[in-house]
Amino acid sequence: MLFDTHCHLDAPEHHLAPDALLAAADAAGVSRVLLVAVEPGHWSRCASIAAAHPQQVRLALGIHPQVIRDLSDDALQDALDALPHLLRAHGACAVGEIGLDFLQDRDPTLRARQERALLAQLDIAAALDLPVSLHCLKAHDALLRLWRRHPLKQRAPGLLHAFSGSADLVPVYAAENLAFGFGGATTWTNARRAPEACRAVPAHLLVLETDAPYMPPHPLPDGPSRPDLLPRIAAHIAALRGLSPEALAALTTANARRLLESA
Repeated sequence: MLFDTHCHLDAPEHHLAPDALLAAADAAGVSRVLLVAVEPGHWSRCASIAAAHPQQVRLALGIHPQVIRDLSDDALQDALDALPHLLRAHGACAVGEIGLDFLQDRDPTLRARQERALLAQLDIAAALDLPVSLHCLKAHDALLRLWRRHPLKQRAPGLLHAFSGSADLVPVYAAENLAFGFGGATTWTNARRAPEACRAVPAHLLVLETDAPYMPPHPLPDGPSRPDLLPRIAAHIAALRGLSPEALAALTTANARRLLESA
């Protein structure tokens, strides 16, 4: 059985309703998914999806760095103030997707605002002893700087969603109590960095994801990515690492459950 550690069942790009997506995932052997709610306006809907599928769906709530630019200062603060209560009330197992995206925001003022929001959410995760699902694009130096000085790293693990760094960065992050998620981009025919990084990850820190509806695996499906495509990703990564699909499924599912279900 497989664990999809990052998907967005609420995204409008999906051609199917969440119930249908989850039924297809279950039929494909994907027994667990982490539903990652990335903007305050979607938190309640995602919580409702998780509540309707308690055996299959785990929930994460957070404010994505790409969402932060669209929130006023008051709206951002209101969301941060509400987040601890909502995480507890809905039984969320992680804070996320949070992080830094310097590819989208190049202005120093906007980057500083992202960093403040990330630190606030790391504080919330530390207070609740919850792991975090981290987004990082073109911001590895800044993310490492913030993570290294934050007490959360000593209390709960982090998961680098859709890891975009090089193989050289893998041991750097591995030393910081951070795991690595790999998905559809690892299977793309022009992919170089992701497969090399995937091979370099210590076995106990590797997990799988689809990021559905984004980053569909090769060969491209008819429509957006879906959780039921995770076996295709798993087969590719198993071959990269010289494992059977069954061995990779057992390894990555055990890792995901340790990271996301032990709180």
